[in-house]
Amino acid sequence: MNTDRLDRIEEILSQTTTLAQANAAENASLRSSIGELRSSIGELRSTVNSLVQIVEVHQRNHEVSQRNFEVVMTEIRGLRTESQRILEHLFGREENRE
Repeated sequence: MNTDRLDRIEEILSQTTTLAQANAAENASLRSSIGELRSSIGELRSTVNSLVQIVEVHQRNHEVSQRNFEVVMTEIRGLRTESQRILEHLFGREENRE
């Protein structure tokens, strides 16, 4: 009886040792994966920061373009008004005044 019990204990100890070795190997693999993930996260942060900088530059350029567009539109409106005045002067109001 004691021999059977001792055999079971030895078998359990052997299985526990095998499981502990497998866990140690898995832990080492997980540590390696975590290191790779940390490196990837660092690269992603760098990429995101670069993209944010590019977006900021594009936003500033868009704002400048928008201001330039507004200036051009104001000039076009002024030219249109002036052209209308010239046409009215040449063809419209002069005939009505005389």
